[in-house]
Amino acid sequence: MDRTVVARLTRFFTQLISETSGLALEDTLALAEAAPQLADDSELAGCIREFHALLGRFRLNAAPIESLLEHPVSLALGEFFRAFPLPFRDEHIHLSGSLDADFVYPRLAPLLEDATVAAKIKQIYGPDTVIRNANDVAPLIRIGENDRFDRYLKILYLPKLTLTSREAHRDAAYHMASRLYRTANVGSLRLKFTLFRETTDPTEQVPITTPEDVLLGLYEGFRSFQREMPAFHFILSPSFRKEPGFYDATRYRSKRESFDDQVRQLIELLARHPELRDVVTELDTVGNERGFYRKAHFQEMRVGIRKLQAYGFRTRSHHGETWDTLRHGIQAVDNAMNIWRVDAIEHGLSLGINPNYYFHSMLQRVLRANRRGEAVNPRSSEFAELMDMDTSGREAIREKLMNGVPLSAEEAILATKTKFHHATEVETYQHDVLNRMIDKRLTLVSLPSSNKRLTGQLADYADHPFSWWEKKGLRLGVGTDNDITLSTSFLREMLILLYTDPLELKITKLLIVTTGESRRGYLSHLLWGMRKSLQVS
Repeated sequence: MDRTVVARLTRFFTQLISETSGLALEDTLALAEAAPQLADDSELAGCIREFHALLGRFRLNAAPIESLLEHPVSLALGEFFRAFPLPFRDEHIHLSGSLDADFVYPRLAPLLEDATVAAKIKQIYGPDTVIRNANDVAPLIRIGENDRFDRYLKILYLPKLTLTSREAHRDAAYHMASRLYRTANVGSLRLKFTLFRETTDPTEQVPITTPEDVLLGLYEGFRSFQREMPAFHFILSPSFRKEPGFYDATRYRSKRESFDDQVRQLIELLARHPELRDVVTELDTVGNERGFYRKAHFQEMRVGIRKLQAYGFRTRSHHGETWDTLRHGIQAVDNAMNIWRVDAIEHGLSLGINPNYYFHSMLQRVLRANRRGEAVNPRSSEFAELMDMDTSGREAIREKLMNGVPLSAEEAILATKTKFHHATEVETYQHDVLNRMIDKRLTLVSLPSSNKRLTGQLADYADHPFSWWEKKGLRLGVGTDNDITLSTSFLREMLILLYTDPLELKITKLLIVTTGESRRGYLSHLLWGMRKSLQVS
């Protein structure tokens, strides 16, 4: 690709966006095509027309988002965001999934001589796995196109192996901060990391580092970078696994006893190191939440969370990310709000799925299979959703669907009625939870690449609900989750959000969410300043 084309497009769009105070992308492209200066530059004019047409095809699900993101206009818009005078805030980024191969390999290489470690690597990544350099590591720490949440949790094993000391955490924090600041204009981040890794689950066992070494190492690494870049800010958000079985059963009688002890250790650690108190201000809960939605599921960690809240901690939680049924995904968010009294929901995708579309498309798939005489797979989401519906008086119809016995036309109508009433109930519940989030001014953090690639619930990036949430009045944040593992960046996430609603999501609104700066007049002033800098250069 001719880099001069990208540079010229960057200058052109910087000037246009500054002169229009960050309109929606569709309006910006329409004005770009009508720009008088392009009458003398057919190359740029053709490039912009091509991109505009491609965006239209993407909105119709006729072109993949990758074709947009690889286009010169996308690269130019990315450079515009990279040069924006205010740094961005990555509100959700994990440590182990954001360490690149250049960091991981030198620390991993000495461990490969251990036969046990080498065998575990082959078990997770495949028997033919060979690691000789950073290039061999790079594909292993990135998820494949068809990988989902369960696989994602497993491939983080290599980075976790390298985080075995205070020094390793210090180096990781500095490396991470420097890379994000210089490549993606990220000047503030909320780091998610596991403070306690004890578990009897053999697939999750890695070398243990003391909580003190973890916290102090991360703190020292970020502070070191902050001395170079005083504008850089960070929050350390220790994250606790919420799965009932994730604890050391050889030391504790229950999950509650284990978590209560972790809370005690954290409080004592902060008492010994008061310098941490300004940056260790919150906790998060993470892990696989399928099957974790009932009130009883939240009780084991409730007392410990309440104690941390009494010490001034805010509470955030990964919920609504994955689910066995959509209703349970919403219920998980509901109980996190009511029982854990969270201040923010991370992911929250169950609050952005349109229940009517979701359930009707599901029923269409089931009815098509039923016409072919195919049974519903007991391990499928369709099976779980059908079992969650109230089929009182119509159990025989559900049994026919489950077993692949073709329905009559009348029975298909009754199945549709059951679906209709269930969708209405779920939609009402979803909006009740959303409205309470708005009333309580809770934050919902959006992670487009993670939501699309790990959950399988979005058919396309165009279906991401960020813009709908914004119109509804939710307080929003944006994060990358695991930028290396997901092969993304904060700038790429911004572009994805922009392309999901090119008609109504204004560039200025996206800047407000991602920088935290809400003074529109000031943002317009900064944009105009970018235009002036072009004239100087």
